[in-house]
Amino acid sequence: MTLSTLHIRDAGAADEAFFASLYRSTRDDLLALPADPSVIDGLIAMQHRLQVAGYRNSYPQAVYQVLERDGVAVGRLVTAAADGVIRVVDIAVLPSARRTGLAVDVLRRLQAQAAGARHAVALSVRQDNVAARHLYEALGFAVDSEDTMRLELHWRAQTGVQPPADSSWADT
Repeated sequence: MTLSTLHIRDAGAADEAFFASLYRSTRDDLLALPADPSVIDGLIAMQHRLQVAGYRNSYPQAVYQVLERDGVAVGRLVTAAADGVIRVVDIAVLPSARRTGLAVDVLRRLQAQAAGARHAVALSVRQDNVAARHLYEALGFAVDSEDTMRLELHWRAQTGVQPPADSSWADT
């Protein structure tokens, strides 16, 4: 994937249905439950509403963006900047667009933006998300702290190591 095919734009009300569908695509754990599909649909919709409310409450200044490839929405980026840090609140990519370099391109752009402003980039990742952990490590993120569920990571321009442009690191 080349950077020229990736477009990042601000999200609007018309993107809410895509965000709901994207969220659903990230919830294999709930989709695998041995329950009536309508119950699972309701549970996923409730979890999505809780995520939205949680982000708005914890990061009221967050910027919501749509990741597009060739004019088609394939992901979402939520960031919040404060105190010299750009926090990646969420990055999600449709299954069909994973492992194509999309997340690498998005995060490299974010790192370049942060470096230009002399900011750090911070994010958290689930301990069991091995592909994302490898991606973040390859992009120079370092562990700040961890617990049994999550790692808290940071990147700073002076310590950031960029993978080669032809890197095949997995997307999240």
